[in-house]
Amino acid sequence: MSIQYSLSEPQALAAPAPPLRSAPIDAATTRYVQERLGRAMRLRRRMLDLTLQDVASACGVTFQQVHKYEAGLCSVSAAQLWEIATALQVPVAYFYEILARPQDWRAVEA
Repeated sequence: MSIQYSLSEPQALAAPAPPLRSAPIDAATTRYVQERLGRAMRLRRRMLDLTLQDVASACGVTFQQVHKYEAGLCSVSAAQLWEIATALQVPVAYFYEILARPQDWRAVEA
């Protein structure tokens, strides 16, 4: 048994995806995101009663580098964020939860 297709028959096609919009992120937004991620890292580290050196050893970086991440002074690569999440026993999404709820941003700053 073979299936035959005809070009004259109407084909059920999925609706085309809407075009992607350019959404550049300015330097201030980048800095803000870095600071939010850093605060989430620091909060979790303190919840686990770990030192900067404890996290650094688990991630293969210096404690100074972990401090820079927590202070929002350096961008964190995806691979490094994975290592930090593993060391802090949370999923990577943990660090982005506060970014997903803008209404909570100011509550964390207080």
